[in-house]
Amino acid sequence: MIAAARYEWRMLLRRRAMWVSMGSVAALLALVAARQVSDEVRTGTAKDVMVSTAYLVNLVLPAAYGCVLADRLIRSAKLGVAQLLDATPAPATGRMVGSYLGVCAAAAVPPALLYFGFAGLYAGLTGTPAALGWALAAFATVLLPAVLFVGAFALVVPLVLPLPLFCVLYVGYWFWGNAVSPALLPTLTQTLLTPVGGYPLQGLFGWYGPDGTLAISGPVPHATLNALRPAATPGTAWLSIAVLLAAAALALATTAALRARTRTR
Repeated sequence: MIAAARYEWRMLLRRRAMWVSMGSVAALLALVAARQVSDEVRTGTAKDVMVSTAYLVNLVLPAAYGCVLADRLIRSAKLGVAQLLDATPAPATGRMVGSYLGVCAAAAVPPALLYFGFAGLYAGLTGTPAALGWALAAFATVLLPAVLFVGAFALVVPLVLPLPLFCVLYVGYWFWGNAVSPALLPTLTQTLLTPVGGYPLQGLFGWYGPDGTLAISGPVPHATLNALRPAATPGTAWLSIAVLLAAAALALATTAALRARTRTR
């Protein structure tokens, strides 16, 4: 498991496509959200600035790293590496868990550099070291669960879907299920299954946007799937994180069966 995790970690960090795609998305995010962030910096507290930045980072970057991770298991199978490893005494489950942890750790590096780089800059310029503590808390409860959730499905789903089709569907899912208002059409937005982190942001940090009216969790009048939208509280925030991690574990549990199915085609 440790060897697989180290290999995937080092391989992805050396992969130019990950840095190019993440850098491009980060640059676009900085361009689009610059005014919102500057307004928050001028009027908000350190907590508000760090939490709102976590939301912006988590709203966009997963769309990029989900596609970057999508070829990891199928690439090993196509190159024959998976079959060679299956012939070794190393347990397949340990290798799979190690690969998962390695790719998730690597995928978390660009968001962490962007987020903590901004947090350090903000703390230094404003003289508020507490911002680093808020940044660490937001990263652990908002960005990290999203990485673990997306990483699991990015590894598993391409075993049953062609890679280009998965990438197209995944990007569509990400914005449909995290950014589209439930008042407009049926969507998973604002539910416990939303990996953008609406429940932790509002249930744990009490953040409702610069004007206090932003709703990214909880029920929406007359919307479908409101059963999955309890009110945002600390309890439902932790429940949302647990649901996301449980869904990731369930997806990973199907890996062996899906790999066997792929080999028999």
